[in-house]
Amino acid sequence: MDLFFVPQPQRCIRLTGEASVTGETPVVLCTPTPEGRLVRAAQKLFRAVRTETGPFALYAEGSFAPECPACRPEGYLLTVRGDAVQLAAHDAAGLFYGMQTLRQYFEMPSHPALEITDWPELSMRSDYLDMRGIFPKIEHLPHLVEEMARYKLNTLVIEYEDKLPRARAEFCHPTQALSRAQHAALLAAAHENFIDVIPLQQSFGHLEYALKLPEYQHLREIPEAPGEMCPLREGAYELAASLIEETARLHPDSRYIHLGCDEVWSLGRSPECKASGKSRGLLAIEFINRLAEKAVSLGKTPIVWHDMLADVWRADGMGEAGNYEELALINKNIVVAIWLYSPDRVNLVAPRLMEVLHAHGIKTLPCSAIRASDRCGMQNYPCIEQRLRNVDAWCELIAQSRCDGMVNTNWCSTFSLGNPYGLFETSRYTAFYAADRCWNLHSDTEAFLERFMGVYHGAYEIPLLSGAERRYDYYTMIGQYLPLIARNRDTAELIWILYQQEYAASVNFAAFRGDFFAGSKVELDCLRERAPKQYAQLHKLEEQLRAVLDRLLMPEMAQLFFESRSYPNRLYRRELERMLGMPLE
Repeated sequence: MDLFFVPQPQRCIRLTGEASVTGETPVVLCTPTPEGRLVRAAQKLFRAVRTETGPFALYAEGSFAPECPACRPEGYLLTVRGDAVQLAAHDAAGLFYGMQTLRQYFEMPSHPALEITDWPELSMRSDYLDMRGIFPKIEHLPHLVEEMARYKLNTLVIEYEDKLPRARAEFCHPTQALSRAQHAALLAAAHENFIDVIPLQQSFGHLEYALKLPEYQHLREIPEAPGEMCPLREGAYELAASLIEETARLHPDSRYIHLGCDEVWSLGRSPECKASGKSRGLLAIEFINRLAEKAVSLGKTPIVWHDMLADVWRADGMGEAGNYEELALINKNIVVAIWLYSPDRVNLVAPRLMEVLHAHGIKTLPCSAIRASDRCGMQNYPCIEQRLRNVDAWCELIAQSRCDGMVNTNWCSTFSLGNPYGLFETSRYTAFYAADRCWNLHSDTEAFLERFMGVYHGAYEIPLLSGAERRYDYYTMIGQYLPLIARNRDTAELIWILYQQEYAASVNFAAFRGDFFAGSKVELDCLRERAPKQYAQLHKLEEQLRAVLDRLLMPEMAQLFFESRSYPNRLYRRELERMLGMPLE
């Protein structure tokens, strides 16, 4: 392979010969009106950029301005041949995405003459940043946003929880909340890279950070559910509305606001809800409608998760029973985000859900997961086969439906107080696989691993990486190719360290034999011989892990993640030392 593009272009034709265009080639940038973002994007590729007024285009000096033949929105036409480059686009975003393709082209080891006609098949292509637990260093966030744009993602959902710079300090994390300047820099980076930010403001469930405060604990549906709010309790709507209003004000350019509203498991158990005589579905719909009206009054389109809106999704888990009549009551301004994270549930449940919602005039937004629980509470990186199959299932359904976008959710842990999953950086493989599919629903998934290794890691000379099953091998094979990796080495090293740590730690499970065969000398002798070597290897890996974590995380988060991975090993060590009557140095 000598063409490494992610996402894969819709049409790519090889032309005769090679291209000699470089960053030293003088170019002309045309835009109908001044557009600083495009000027700065062009200047990252070319040393000399002259601007003119005209249709969206970029071309080599001495050449001629190309025309874009009826390009679709965000689409572009790119020709590279000899010493000439010609890029024409439908709009500013299309010209920007054409430059991202040109950037990947320049980075490749060979430069054949090409003509690319390209456009996205989904108008919303969203990544997800979950800030409830461990997340990247704040100073890294603008760079990560820029990186998303290189893969033609155009939306970022951010679940801030207590990380927004709110007016009330008690709603802000004492050490991890963004400052106003940091938040402004994050939004500026998104705008610079043609990314729409959708803030997610929890307003019904998952409100632990607010409902833990003494003055708001009485709003809980039941006292022992610290994140779930009773919709009929006096003051509940006022709290939610104030949070929504402040979040909207902090995101003046965002078209949408995500209101959350999922997993209010205790709904219906408060005295007020019981006395109302209303179903759980109706209680949810009426409260969500009030929240949606508030969002609309602020100029935002509300998005909510699907699971609390009607009994239809709780009756048997398959969407085959429930009160469909209640769906007619849903505010038609709401976009319902359907989060189904297994390929089987996408195939079995999603078509019926979408059919019923669309019949009631309600828009839907498919949501895959590039990282989810997958019944694995402590995963160092996404459970890759399930995640890629989930993305594939949604893309196949979207190709037949009326949906024109997808959110690829990315969770930091099973819940905010749980064991953390792997770092955000370890999800870039699954995230950019989803970006590849969202841009081109028919992309060559069998060659994705090879394309990704070239584009993301600069490792272009790795043989035998194509094939339907090879795309699942990224996390297991990354270590053997570390010497070839030129870009994003921290990510590759982190994955390889964690992979080795998993193996080294697994040997500890043999410690049970010391108790089970307590009187057996051969069992204890075996443990005495193996355990010191094993813990020496674990200690070495832990030192390497600390070094990478220090580069990627704030100190408090680095220590939390380190403890989550080293604590079980220390417990085993203490037990082994007790059994063996010797220190494991």
